[in-house]
Amino acid sequence: MEKYLISNPQKAYDLGVKIYNDNDLEDNFRIRLLFSLLNVGNQTQKFTEAIHYGTEGLSLAEKSNNTVSQIKFLGVLGNIYQSLQVNDKAKYYLNKAEDILKKTKLPAKEQHMRGNILYLKGMNYAYTLDCDMALEYFDQAISEYQSAKDGLSQINIKLAYLNKAHCLIEMNDLNDAENYLDLSKVNPAEINSSLGIPKIYSDILNQSADLGFAKILTLRNNFSGSNEILFSILKLKNQEGVSDIDADIYFQLSKNFLKLEDIEKNKYYSTLYLQKLDEKNKIQIKILNNLLLQDQKNADQKIQQQNSKIVKWSIALFILFGAVVGFLTLTFLKIKKTNDSIQNQLYGSES
Repeated sequence: MEKYLISNPQKAYDLGVKIYNDNDLEDNFRIRLLFSLLNVGNQTQKFTEAIHYGTEGLSLAEKSNNTVSQIKFLGVLGNIYQSLQVNDKAKYYLNKAEDILKKTKLPAKEQHMRGNILYLKGMNYAYTLDCDMALEYFDQAISEYQSAKDGLSQINIKLAYLNKAHCLIEMNDLNDAENYLDLSKVNPAEINSSLGIPKIYSDILNQSADLGFAKILTLRNNFSGSNEILFSILKLKNQEGVSDIDADIYFQLSKNFLKLEDIEKNKYYSTLYLQKLDEKNKIQIKILNNLLLQDQKNADQKIQQQNSKIVKWSIALFILFGAVVGFLTLTFLKIKKTNDSIQNQLYGSES
């Protein structure tokens, strides 16, 4: 299953579910399986299922006092809620992970996890348009990745560069933004090299960086140059099907053609943008509804468990009350019998 996580995520997911359903695993293996299911569920956008496996894994990691696994689960769960734009839940999981990190000395091979949490915290602020705070966290994450040196950190540092650049674009700091976009791009020598950056990730990084360059050209009023880059991204997307930024591209094209006073193309790309946005919103609403239903189911189970506890305590209290009443009754009868005996003795001696 783990072998196919990158090369064939759907196959990895199917194998993971089979293992999950067919085996009674020891805790450490179960935590490992649940984390893989969380990851691949996130990767294949099966968010409801991913959250189910993730919360189960987090609970098991907490019971096992496995702090490293707790941080991993909290980070990915925070990332999923962030992608669904449920910012409060994302912040809850990421803050919890950051709190654990402050109290935990990570093994050297897991040092990149600190960078991951700091990066995701930066993304949380970027999503809520607080770019000043986002940049602080991106810089901290970059520093952690630079010292980690492992292959995964070399991918993640480029993500930090990329999203720092997009924040700088929002702040109109275009020269610095260009510098970080250059740093985020993957050159051919880095693909499947000792750095271990798979081609599918390099394509996504490079297309997202090119989108950033197109935005900069728009801000510099070079609308034709911006369009040229945007159309090249769409061409790659049609060839390889790896781009997940269609809506952003259509929005930028619509904006550019409006500036170029080509109203027909402006309307065309505006329509495509709204269609993409509608598709994403429908998917997001469906996922959030599923999560709400799951939350309600969990709440109902808790209420049922609580009611069961109440019934048990009621029975226990009833038994206790019965025992107390029985004891008081026996005591009362004993006292009454003693009183009767004393009265008989008194009255008997008087007579």
